[in-house]
Amino acid sequence: MHFKDIVGQSHLKSRLIQTVNAGRISHAQLFVGKSGYGSLPLAIAYAQFVACKNKQKEDSCGTCSSCIKFNKLVHPDLHFSFPVSTTSSIKAKPVSDDFIKDWRALNIENPYFDLEEWHKTIGIEQKQSLINVAESQAIIKKLNLKAFESEFKFLLIWKPENLNAQASNKLLKLIEEPVGKTIIILIAEDEEMLLKTITSRTQMIRVPPIEAIEIVKYLSNKKQVGEERAQQIAVLSEGDVLRAEEKVHVSEDSEMDFELFASWMRGCYEANIEKMHAWVEQVSDRKFGRERQKQFLEYALEVMREGMIRNYAGTSLQRFDGAEGNFLKKFAPFVHENNVFGIMEILNDAHYHVSRNAYAKILFMDMSMKFANLLRVKKRTFVS
Repeated sequence: MHFKDIVGQSHLKSRLIQTVNAGRISHAQLFVGKSGYGSLPLAIAYAQFVACKNKQKEDSCGTCSSCIKFNKLVHPDLHFSFPVSTTSSIKAKPVSDDFIKDWRALNIENPYFDLEEWHKTIGIEQKQSLINVAESQAIIKKLNLKAFESEFKFLLIWKPENLNAQASNKLLKLIEEPVGKTIIILIAEDEEMLLKTITSRTQMIRVPPIEAIEIVKYLSNKKQVGEERAQQIAVLSEGDVLRAEEKVHVSEDSEMDFELFASWMRGCYEANIEKMHAWVEQVSDRKFGRERQKQFLEYALEVMREGMIRNYAGTSLQRFDGAEGNFLKKFAPFVHENNVFGIMEILNDAHYHVSRNAYAKILFMDMSMKFANLLRVKKRTFVS
């Protein structure tokens, strides 16, 4: 993985290169950022640059023996740890090495993926995954060996939030008492889910959202998306390549999302139980699916945000037009400072619970009842 292959993040790339050139390489680092910001490919590119035998000014050379192996993720001093679970072929004590071929193939195909895509790749969509104590024991065994070819051994732990308690404690000991020249890089989305004793002993590197102009370039060059559409997606994706790619693939569903949202809000505002029940039945149908439910909730968040913007900034910052724009013109006054935080919290919580297999009918009916109240909250007025 080269730095040049990573979307945007030019400032962070330069900073990482400078730390290597200055010899300031911390043995324990924590890359924090959403998967769609590129935290995993950045960590791989960083490790490749450190190990490169012929470093260039702004990237690894790509042609030395180390880079060739890194590009295939088969360098003997590069180790990965990631969440796994039992499968039909692996009945007990699963570890990362059991799935390393799938891991390499997925990364080489597209290093921008999330935990759900990883679960789908290894066939555990309906299971929870962990980095367990058997994995931590395998890690310690590997790192106790001497480096084969590089000056350093590299351990990249993806989604350390999924470490169980025993594995976390063993990792803490490994960070406190590093073995030889070992670089441990944790790649997380939420540092709050890690032990404080771990985060306090790592050098934290925050991976920010990708610049919109870089998302536009990526969509135009890699996905053959027209410039106007790419710009619209870049704004809505908020610096997240994964969200941008999802929006490219689901454009044909956007009309359905709008119709669903409009009918939902009308039913909620009228407090019409019959309409709300019919809507819940439609969205909860198994044919609709969990991914479509999540996609719809993300769309609802965008529309609510747009309504809030229009309510206070007029149409100068509008991002929706056509039928959606006409609907929002009438809907925007109902989204204001007295209810918008409650609305956003409900939608975000629902997205979280859908991801964790909540019972859809109860979840969406509960949301509908809450919205029936929130949409009737009056906007505060001031008397001069």
